[in-house]
Amino acid sequence: MNAIENTAARPKPRKEDTGDGRFLGSVEKTFQVLSAFNAKRKPLSLTEIVRLSGIEKSAAQRVVFTLRALGYIRQSETTRLYSLSARMLEFGASFIASSHLHEVAGPILEAVNASCEETVNLTEREGEDVVYVLRYPSRHVVSVDLSSGSRLPIYCTAPGRAILAYLDDEEARRILATSDLKSRTPTTKTDPEEILEACARVRAQGYSLTNQEAFVGDISVSAPVFDESGAVLAAVNIAVPWPRWSVERVEAELAPVVVGAANAISLAMRST
Repeated sequence: MNAIENTAARPKPRKEDTGDGRFLGSVEKTFQVLSAFNAKRKPLSLTEIVRLSGIEKSAAQRVVFTLRALGYIRQSETTRLYSLSARMLEFGASFIASSHLHEVAGPILEAVNASCEETVNLTEREGEDVVYVLRYPSRHVVSVDLSSGSRLPIYCTAPGRAILAYLDDEEARRILATSDLKSRTPTTKTDPEEILEACARVRAQGYSLTNQEAFVGDISVSAPVFDESGAVLAAVNIAVPWPRWSVERVEAELAPVVVGAANAISLAMRST
């Protein structure tokens, strides 16, 4: 699989915030429009922006006009389709540069990638998803080609469960209750209790492993990263293709690697 459609939904504010006089609906609409591009990752017509953002056409037109005037959206002279401009990269670059976690994790994950020559990721939780914030690609053929910024559900991914396992039980159950627990592959676990049992195994063995639950042909192993207070902060993940790798080989060779990398990042976070 060379490309996938981003599974991120439109941003949803908390109900208690929308009734607050400080909440700006115009800003919400702006991010709904931007999320339309994030969902499809291709140039869009105004009609598509309206459909994907879920806002009325007149409001979408105003937001698109404003973003274009500010240089964050561009419009093709030939197709008249809209796309995000390179200026949007400034936000991603600032996010990476300003994060102490990314500063600490980068060299460690780069070394792991050079050693195992497989795809190594750092993911963080955002709502019911994990977001791939640092990614070091495999030197070999892979079955799934994600990119930094990609989002996947917590419930069916190894990094998601590595994080879910170390949240308090009430929060973990809330995440599962609000997630769209659908079968992405024939082996996806969708029963909340079965997922929580898998999380208990994570706590017992120190790592999470999923066998083709998010994508057919993808085996993923992950371990949690903790902050200085001991709260789960992120997850280190190595993803490899089946049948080049087996579950048994991943557990024997790669599980110790992700656990070691995650522990090294956690230790560095506590000592710096």
